[in-house]
Amino acid sequence: MMALLLKFLSGALLDRLLSHMERRLDSATERERIGAELAAEEIKGEIAARSEARKVLLAEADHFFSAARLGRLAFVLPLGLWWAAVCLDSVFHFGWRISEVPVLRDWGGAIITSLFLVDGARGLARGWKAQGGKAGG
Repeated sequence: MMALLLKFLSGALLDRLLSHMERRLDSATERERIGAELAAEEIKGEIAARSEARKVLLAEADHFFSAARLGRLAFVLPLGLWWAAVCLDSVFHFGWRISEVPVLRDWGGAIITSLFLVDGARGLARGWKAQGGKAGG
């Protein structure tokens, strides 16, 4: 009698345990599937956003007075004029008494250098791409 009772309880208990484990596995699989779908949608959204940004950049590239260029010019021109005046006054002693601003001297040089490096790298990349990506022309 005891053996029959143990057999009945273990069978029912094992069935419930197996059923619980299957539901848990299905739930985990569903969570992973949803996570993968969300990641795929996020990637598609990022690709679409980059595509639109590229279209804007290409449209602005044809115009001299684009927002990006005007933004750079609004910073670079006054900084360049100040820097040129400081250099000219330092070399030729014109007596202009231009104030030396350490922050502009340090940061301005780095920013202008990075702008030239970025624009130079873009030009090189465009040239390389125009040649079909071949090294050495």
